[in-house]
Amino acid sequence: MEKIVILGMGGHAKSLADVLERQQAYEVAGYVVNDASSVKEGCPYPILGNDSDLERIYQSGITNAAVGVGYLGKSDVRERLWAVLERIGFRLPVVCDPSAIVSDSAQVGEGSFIGKGAIVNANASVGKMCIVNTGAILEHDCQVGDFSHISVGTVLCGEVTIGKSVFVGANATVVQCLSIGDGSVVGAGTTIRKNVKANRITWSGDKVKQL
Repeated sequence: MEKIVILGMGGHAKSLADVLERQQAYEVAGYVVNDASSVKEGCPYPILGNDSDLERIYQSGITNAAVGVGYLGKSDVRERLWAVLERIGFRLPVVCDPSAIVSDSAQVGEGSFIGKGAIVNANASVGKMCIVNTGAILEHDCQVGDFSHISVGTVLCGEVTIGKSVFVGANATVVQCLSIGDGSVVGAGTTIRKNVKANRITWSGDKVKQL
């Protein structure tokens, strides 16, 4: 079984490691952590170093990587880490929980995460380095741009288009055939009933402000 390294040790990294164990496609070699003080006792895998050690780790023969860093208020952290890993040559496999349902006609890009109980329906498309979290539903023909985060329990009705680097909060709903522009944020529990332009924050009551 090929080995894989996980970048980060926060909440998303825990979910990622759990799904990798359930997938049984890769052996988790350990974590890459920049802040050693954040490491708690009882860590199930060794700490292999920090970001500056990634080339050494790759040269050691561990050529698969997964980014266990979530949105953190902005998507450029995941995009920056992706660029570093790509430059070194790491392969970033899709990490998909066995309980998720992904249509045979759907497409999921490299490095993306599909969580427990998520549904990616017919002809849907998920870009690279996305997070489709626990219980999220992407109905038929939805498109999710690179580096976007679809949170727990979110519903994207049919033919929804999500731009690049978008964050959709937990239990939000986007009505069918609508679009969310690049870099926008949809608040938790919000129902989107009209298109959202790029770089906007939208929350309950259709309130919108520019980022």
